Amino acid sequence: MTRFPRQARLTEPAEFKRVFDGCRCKASDRWFTALAIPNDREYPRLGLVVSRKAARRAVARNRIKRQVRESFRNTQARLGGLDIVVIGRFGIDQQDNMALAQALENIWTRLIKKCAGS
Repeated sequence: MTRFPRQARLTEPAEFKRVFDGCRCKASDRWFTALAIPNDREYPRLGLVVSRKAARRAVARNRIKRQVRESFRNTQARLGGLDIVVIGRFGIDQQDNMALAQALENIWTRLIKKCAGS
């Protein structure tokens, strides 16, 4: 069982800024945009941005963030040393959990392909 410890999270505003400013790899679809940049660690770290514009209700935003964290936990062994920020897009709250899980799997796969050489 993989976990999602504090060390696997982007927690400081400066860490998010580093990813936004230095983004080398990007993968997006209708529901998510993922930005990634290599880090100096041997494990990936995740940051989440799900705004009120993307999902109006807090319950919906929290559900989406739980889905992203769970998907990240299951995929983190394949992601290598990346800092990743996942951004939820408008209308994401209308999607069911299966659609979100499939979209996230596609995002992770594309990030792995694009960022493997970085």
